[in-house]
Amino acid sequence: MALLKLDKVTKFFGDFKAVDNVSLDIERGEFFVLLGKSGSGKTTILRLIAGLEKVSSGKIFIDGEDVTDLPPNKRDVGMVFQNYALYPNKTVRENLLVPLENSKMKKEDKEALIQDIAKNLEISQLLDRYPSQLSGGQQQRVAIAKALVKRPKVMLMDEPLSNLDAQLRLSARRFIKKVQREYNITTVYVTHDQSEALAMADRIGVIDKGMLLQVGEPEDVYYNPMNERVASIVGNPPMSFVNIDGKKVGVRPEDVILGDGPYKALVSDCEFWGSYYLVYLDYNGSELKAFSSKRVKEGSDINFRIVSYREF
Repeated sequence: MALLKLDKVTKFFGDFKAVDNVSLDIERGEFFVLLGKSGSGKTTILRLIAGLEKVSSGKIFIDGEDVTDLPPNKRDVGMVFQNYALYPNKTVRENLLVPLENSKMKKEDKEALIQDIAKNLEISQLLDRYPSQLSGGQQQRVAIAKALVKRPKVMLMDEPLSNLDAQLRLSARRFIKKVQREYNITTVYVTHDQSEALAMADRIGVIDKGMLLQVGEPEDVYYNPMNERVASIVGNPPMSFVNIDGKKVGVRPEDVILGDGPYKALVSDCEFWGSYYLVYLDYNGSELKAFSSKRVKEGSDINFRIVSYREF
């Protein structure tokens, strides 16, 4: 049985349908990523699971229990928000004690639990500091510790890396996966960053306009998108859509080989991306993207071939 189950969940805000009949099973210990563009409904789904929003219709189950009408503090979930939600006037230790306020644990047991989690998350030296004295990465670790301190059945993470710089985000996402594996905690992670989703997820759920379009392992979603909407969300850059030999197809940049082949296009732009160039081609009025190991002159004609594509 899935640890977390959404059964035909729908959410209206007035006349606006933010979540549209979503059904989803998430397994125990799974790292599940909800991927979608801004406004797609992914954060609303997270808030429905947490109990911060009430469903308009449908059911939510955690470990077999119907929690649809339960308040957040009765759902056995921990949540890490985009802004970390730390109390600025409390030390790290005091912030970690907040989720344990109504616990019947002895004071010394609470302290032992905090020390244990702080050690695992490498924040032991921060316990007497205030949030304003912490870096963004340190605040993130404290927020994760705060969510973990009650040992919840489900961890919910809402764009937790969006406030970090690019270099720190790479190390932070590895750290989150390490913690998730060590605690074997079922995690639902929301992001608009497809690179994060592909790198971190056991499975990805692609959502757009409140609808769950496709669920699958990262490789499957990337190589076998169910439709153009999924293909346009997954991939950096996303698939190009062109007519090739009378067929409308989706093509990844890595599947376009420049320099020879039966097709000819105009080079409209060439961007340096570090270890390679991203080349934009105008092919019969459609934009096609390709990777190149060397700069290609803008305005020139170039032959190309396609080694693989996806028909839609």
